[in-house]
Amino acid sequence: MRLGTSTYSYWHFEKRKMPLKYYLEKASEHGFEGVEILVDHFESKSHVYIKELKRSAFLNGLEIYAIAIHNDFVSPDKEERAEQIAYVEEWIEIAHSLGASLVRINSGRWRTIKSFDELMAKGGIEPPIPGYTEEDAVNWVVDCIYTCLDSAEDYGVILGLENHWGLTTNAKTMLKILERVHSKWFGVVMDTGNFISDTYTQLRMIAPYTVMVHAKTYFGGGVWYTLDIDYDRVFEILREVSFKGWISLEYEGKEEYESGIKKSIELLRGFIQ
Repeated sequence: MRLGTSTYSYWHFEKRKMPLKYYLEKASEHGFEGVEILVDHFESKSHVYIKELKRSAFLNGLEIYAIAIHNDFVSPDKEERAEQIAYVEEWIEIAHSLGASLVRINSGRWRTIKSFDELMAKGGIEPPIPGYTEEDAVNWVVDCIYTCLDSAEDYGVILGLENHWGLTTNAKTMLKILERVHSKWFGVVMDTGNFISDTYTQLRMIAPYTVMVHAKTYFGGGVWYTLDIDYDRVFEILREVSFKGWISLEYEGKEEYESGIKKSIELLRGFIQ
């Protein structure tokens, strides 16, 4: 296993956002081997910008191993789903240009609860759009992923579906998707902090499909909630399935970034051999 960080660890959707090169420099300064870039931190998608970004990461001794994007396949509107497919395919090509091996994707959600804060208060659970069912949404997501996999295979980039609210709020629904999509270019981004209840049972259910791990930490208390994650159990689950990929820190605590991230590194390095 290798320890990297998401650029999200340095910025939690606050108004003040630093240039992406700043986050790369901080990741290098903290001794991470690689970096996962949150899509919100890209200042451009131009060829010139992407080349300079790749150069900057190299000079900072970092491997760009993943990009995390915010797609949403849960829509009864075929044109909206087609737009989301095109969005994912665009970032697959950018990931390839950067040398990243993975694009983190989401299932998407119904958005019948508009406020993300309210969604978090309800444990990520929201009702379907009237007239539709969970099975409808699973079908849309499966079809969209299969369409995106043509591009993923062409560019040699893995799509990693995260347990990130929406249909993937619980492992049982997530497995309905995982068991229907068969491709060596598809797997799971296991987020250790996104199964709020029955955490370890649910993590174990998706573990066999895992291609990358988001390791959440909450020093100073969480931004939306706090979980007391037992990383002894998490890494036991990962070793049971012989996981050997990236452990990507997502620091989500209220403690100041510098000290919170340093504590997170100390915590996680104790489990990585």
